[in-house]
Amino acid sequence: MDAIVGLAGLMLDYHCEMDKYYGIYSKYEDARKFYKDQLKSKNRRFIVAENEKKELVGFASGTVISIPKTRAPKIGTLIAVFVRKEYRGEKIGEKLFKEMLKWFKSEKVKHIETSVDARNKRSVKLWKRFGFGDYQLRLRMDI
Repeated sequence: MDAIVGLAGLMLDYHCEMDKYYGIYSKYEDARKFYKDQLKSKNRRFIVAENEKKELVGFASGTVISIPKTRAPKIGTLIAVFVRKEYRGEKIGEKLFKEMLKWFKSEKVKHIETSVDARNKRSVKLWKRFGFGDYQLRLRMDI
């Protein structure tokens, strides 16, 4: 649990370097409680990557959304894939994504969605390489 919270904190720091706006997430949530609750959910999956010392170096999380009593297909949401900076470029993120993809398929998901900061060119390029395409433009306005 502590390792996941630690990696999530590094992910938040990474995003805050792009835009301080991401810091709002640290103000509203107790990270330990948040991740503890998320780990209990049957529609949520966390996959972790470890180094040879059994230390967590990356994680992926996703969830499955279905709308009961409709014919709408299940939708997978890839919430996060994060790898510690010193382990990037070793295809760990790709392996995490492929494991998450297997889980989505086992859950009979027909579509996967994810969000990425448009300024994060490296991630945008990665997700497009894996087959994701532009789907929706999300805008933000500070007031």
